[in-house]
Amino acid sequence: MRAATRDGLEGLTVLHRLSASEQREAAWRQGMATLARAVVDERRPVPLEGLDPNALLNSMEVAVQGGYVERLDWLSGPAAAAALYEVAAALPASATKRKLGRLVLQRLRRGDAATFVAVATQLALGSQRALGGRSMRARVALALSLPIGTVASADALALALISRHELSQDWLRIPATGSLPSRRLSARLLERAAREAARRAVEGDDSGIRVFCTRPVREAWDRLLADRETLVWRHVASARGLLASSMPVFREEMHRHLDPEFTITEWRRAAASLAASIAVDPEKGLRACRDLLESVVFQQDHGIAAAMITGLPRAAESHPEAVETLLDQLMRVGGLDTAEALADLRRERLGRGFADSAAERAEAHLRKSVAQGSSEDVGRAALMRALADELSGASAKREPTLRDMISDALETFARDGAYQAAREAEPILEAAATKVALLEGPTRGNPESEVAAFLALRELDAALFETSALNDLLLLGEDDDPGVEHDHRLGDLFQRVTNWLVIREGDPLPEGSHVPQFTTRLRQLRTMLHLVDADGPHVDPRRDLVRKRRLLTQQVLLNRVRHDPKSSLRRTLCAATARTCDALVREDVADVSDIVIAIAKHVPHLDDLKIMAEASMVPEIKTALRAYIKLRQATQTAERNGHGLVAAADALRAIGNELPVASSARVEALRQALSLLARGLRSVAASSSLTEVSDRAAATPLAPLERGVTMLAQLAIGSRRRLGDTAGESSTSGAAIWAMGLEVERALRASIAEIDQAYVNALAAVDEDLPGAFAQLTKAVLKHLRQLPLDAPRRAPSIAPPELDADAPLPAWAPPSRILGGFYLIRAVGTGAVGSVFVSRRVEERHDESAPLFALKVPDYSAAAARTLSEEEFLRLFREEAGTLLALPEHPNIARFVTFDAGAGPKPILVMELVEGPSLERTLEMGDLSIRRARDLLLGVGAGLDAMHQVGIAHLDVKPSNIIVCNADAITGVGSPPKPVLVDFGLAGRHLRPGCGTANYGSPEIWGTGDTNHAIPADVYAFGCLIFEAYTGKTLFDGTGEAAMITQHITHDGDPEPVRGLLAQPETRELGALVARCLRRDPNDRITIRQGRQFLANLKLGVENEHWPVRIAS
Repeated sequence: MRAATRDGLEGLTVLHRLSASEQREAAWRQGMATLARAVVDERRPVPLEGLDPNALLNSMEVAVQGGYVERLDWLSGPAAAAALYEVAAALPASATKRKLGRLVLQRLRRGDAATFVAVATQLALGSQRALGGRSMRARVALALSLPIGTVASADALALALISRHELSQDWLRIPATGSLPSRRLSARLLERAAREAARRAVEGDDSGIRVFCTRPVREAWDRLLADRETLVWRHVASARGLLASSMPVFREEMHRHLDPEFTITEWRRAAASLAASIAVDPEKGLRACRDLLESVVFQQDHGIAAAMITGLPRAAESHPEAVETLLDQLMRVGGLDTAEALADLRRERLGRGFADSAAERAEAHLRKSVAQGSSEDVGRAALMRALADELSGASAKREPTLRDMISDALETFARDGAYQAAREAEPILEAAATKVALLEGPTRGNPESEVAAFLALRELDAALFETSALNDLLLLGEDDDPGVEHDHRLGDLFQRVTNWLVIREGDPLPEGSHVPQFTTRLRQLRTMLHLVDADGPHVDPRRDLVRKRRLLTQQVLLNRVRHDPKSSLRRTLCAATARTCDALVREDVADVSDIVIAIAKHVPHLDDLKIMAEASMVPEIKTALRAYIKLRQATQTAERNGHGLVAAADALRAIGNELPVASSARVEALRQALSLLARGLRSVAASSSLTEVSDRAAATPLAPLERGVTMLAQLAIGSRRRLGDTAGESSTSGAAIWAMGLEVERALRASIAEIDQAYVNALAAVDEDLPGAFAQLTKAVLKHLRQLPLDAPRRAPSIAPPELDADAPLPAWAPPSRILGGFYLIRAVGTGAVGSVFVSRRVEERHDESAPLFALKVPDYSAAAARTLSEEEFLRLFREEAGTLLALPEHPNIARFVTFDAGAGPKPILVMELVEGPSLERTLEMGDLSIRRARDLLLGVGAGLDAMHQVGIAHLDVKPSNIIVCNADAITGVGSPPKPVLVDFGLAGRHLRPGCGTANYGSPEIWGTGDTNHAIPADVYAFGCLIFEAYTGKTLFDGTGEAAMITQHITHDGDPEPVRGLLAQPETRELGALVARCLRRDPNDRITIRQGRQFLANLKLGVENEHWPVRIAS
């Protein structure tokens, strides 16, 4: 540090030693001027480092008492604020430090743009907390929106904001995926930071260059450069051009992307970068731009001319002559978009007379085109006239536009300060309201009104939706006080324009490729795109209103995408729809899962899906849509040639893998549903016969597919309802898949199957419940299933690996080792009301495929048990009662008890013999019975229950699904006689307890009515229900809910209405009497199981009549 500077700064530490006021003030002024020069002009960090802080504090106390700190008008605003900040930062904690801090904050809020930027830069390098809040962010946005040369130090502020990790997260990385104004601000930060980094690099300081090599900055850079909005990517492309001479990787990328093998996306961004490079190397940059205009690439895309102009503002500031030369050439080769880009460039106010020659050429060409052009496209003619006026000298004489007024307010911010600029926002808001009112007036059929509406919408788009400048100006008057009431006026304008656009663009286009008034329709869609991308809580704090606005726009656009014919508006329409989806996710109105389901339902064409994936700015949506596109492609391939179904199922699973992790419960539910559905579809698709389909499933043939379809259908209903779409109360596709599985099983049993009708029903239900490619793939697999033979050689393992078996996944509580109490869990069989059942082997035999298998049951704390017991009490009772199973007799109609382990972790286990075969429930569903066979099965069940009752043990959950029919094929006349076996003894014991029974079969005492001291009569009651169901094929007690069924159980005394129907017919009276004696309300009045078996054996029904089921009198 030079001695003179050091002496000047040390003067700030001696004020308290000077006796004369004139000496103190002179030293104060000298010290502050020296400090301001060191900070502002020399950009020296911590210039007061090394000075005695206590001496500085004593000196500043004198300055405060003398009023020196408040009389700094002799310094420029930025210099005074910057110097005051440095003094405050160097002071130890004290009242004086807090006083100076308040003065700095006051200057930060009230000062002009240069003052704000000076202090904000110091804050960004020091305490970033002061830059939080809406009004601070608005000031930064406005400072970066000013023409480049207005506030020179804004470049250093931008570099500071992206350099520090904490600030970069808030100012760059998160906004890079946010709304349009947020992304524009992030892109501007990169451009201005690049300008500062390039300046430092010329001076031999590569610290700024290194910032652009960090991973967080590069991720945001790549995302913003790939942004679909020219308003965003232009700034990053310019930044690349400014850094090209200092960073070879950017220079090589820029030139590589101009190769003809790339697309217009890369060409246009590279063209903007080339134009910006004129700022650092005018001769070389200008030559490269001219070469590009004469290249093959330009012949393929004349839009390169307009793209090149977007990169010129930085070059025009430093080398205006070179830029004007290039502009003259661009006006000769460009079109309407080039003239519009030139008009935007001239709004940068780069100097009096800048680009006049190019503007005159463009104006003349526009007026000539208007005079010679057709009057069919009113909007195009209006646009050309408006551009001609803006490029001409007459623009100064016309009424100022909204953008003109915003530019004037920005100048006020730069010249007079924030509060004065905030006052200028009020007339802008009023002018915008006038423009909206003009839109809302009658215009259809009136050419002049149509033109006025078109121009008003163009102004509103540029001033309200493409930029947040008006909102930022309004915020300048706020102090980020949480108690301040938010202004709704701008939100009202957004609402009114949304309503108008929805009316104008709500109906799909008529058939045909020609779009009448194309320019007007395109402008309306582009404005809608910008509006949904700019809207949000930062504009309108009324979240519910914003949500409704979002949902209305999304419904309209999705309907258009679904029903519009192919047209030149298609790309813009899809992009607007994608941005609406972005906004819904960004503001937590919807999850990514909702968006995937909605797009699958409404967007049938691959090209549209690709546009939407490209247009989305939310990475999670973009990734999920790309995965869905792969599913769509795989499904279409499989539908065309009948092959590739397994690959399509893998593509379905991949969508779940691409969904964001730990995002929300609904996203996780969709991931699980897709995994279930993919397993079920893959299992069927990889099978070569119906027999193989059945062998692959642990339960019924299509059980895995049914679970996946049901879960996805439920999620689709919820998603549609959440997004305001009409949705049915329940789905039918799961039941339709179940019915088709039933027909598959009937076919395998050699009985008559009606698989064709079940197939038709399943297709219709899947079409109704599942969206898009999810339904298409499911239907393609069902078609494959329908065409399978009963049996055929299995496919090679490489085509259908064994892990395809689509068994239920293990629950989350299962140990990673899969070992419970000495048994190894192979697969889950299913989950019942009171427990989960698994197929298992002994641990030491888990690798032996020939070793015996066991059914292992783990108790689950059910809703019924929760009525009266805690989970701990429930498990204790389970342990106590399970011990009684040691007394369970060996009997052919009872599954053999193996062991019980009360100490197994994490839950106790009950292990029984694994009995294989269909359940009695499945047998009844399939209708594979006669009356004689039904009686034989019931006699077997009764024999097993009687053996249990003889040792005082009740089953306590007798129902068709807990009865396995061994040798089931014998029902159709094949093999040994069928044998019913009681399984699932998780509730068995000597006492009734909460959780026993099932709602359809539970006796009154289970529900707390009557004598609850004895357990065995509850089995008799359930057996009576079972007799009725086995003979009639109908469930005796059924209802819409558990409460309704319990009411039925406790309001009869053996003769519910269906039983009275049996008693009313002579041929079924005997059967009705038997059921009634089992169903008496008082347990003591019921017969025993042994008596019931005797009555069954003596029933005459079935001896003379073999027809099943038994008809009930109505």
